[in-house]
Amino acid sequence: MKPPFPIEIDGKVIQVTEGQTVLEVCQANGIDIPVMCHFEGLPDVGACRLCLVELKGVPKLLPACTLRVAPNQVINTQTEKIKKYRKMIVEALFCERDHVCAICVANGNCELQDLAKKVGVDHMRFPDILQPLELDASHPYFVIDHNRCIMCTRCVRVCAEVEGAHNFDIKNRSYKVRIISDFNQPWGESKTCTSCGKCVAVCPVGALWSKSSYQGKIEKKKEAICDLIRKRKVNV
Repeated sequence: MKPPFPIEIDGKVIQVTEGQTVLEVCQANGIDIPVMCHFEGLPDVGACRLCLVELKGVPKLLPACTLRVAPNQVINTQTEKIKKYRKMIVEALFCERDHVCAICVANGNCELQDLAKKVGVDHMRFPDILQPLELDASHPYFVIDHNRCIMCTRCVRVCAEVEGAHNFDIKNRSYKVRIISDFNQPWGESKTCTSCGKCVAVCPVGALWSKSSYQGKIEKKKEAICDLIRKRKVNV
């Protein structure tokens, strides 16, 4: 392993090691960067773009979760340009699907809701592009509400990388993008789902939730599952 080397983040010189991501370095050094698709222990995909940072010498913003450290990097995480982009991204997430918090099962325990408060989103400047989507309650224990999904793909990655079931996948692009079970069939008809509940545990919003008859068992498992996933290191 190569010896540690310094990089500069927000004017602070920090010793880092080869292979670390900028997000890992920031989190280890108390530098706050908002995230949504990131979940410790799962491979990062840079989907939500909330962790964008400025790298000196590069004209575009880069996601900190997939940006690897390199010698002589100078990085800024809290410029006005970045704050503007983060707020705009959160607004877009609210406009794309149905996120009326008052009638959501995750109200008061939602990462998107918390993030909106953090970046100062109290109204939407963009028109809604809402389209009525299906709610799949065919599974005996769980429900997936596509109206609430923000396409962070945590459920897809935890099902594939941790459980190894590969039940969930993604179809389409742009505003038509969806999470699907197996070959786009009802979740309750899936031949690969193990009913482990990991997807429900990592969902940051109210898109995946447990039916009331199973709620108690899942809530007891949720904390243990999340701890296990966070401790698990996955090589991207």
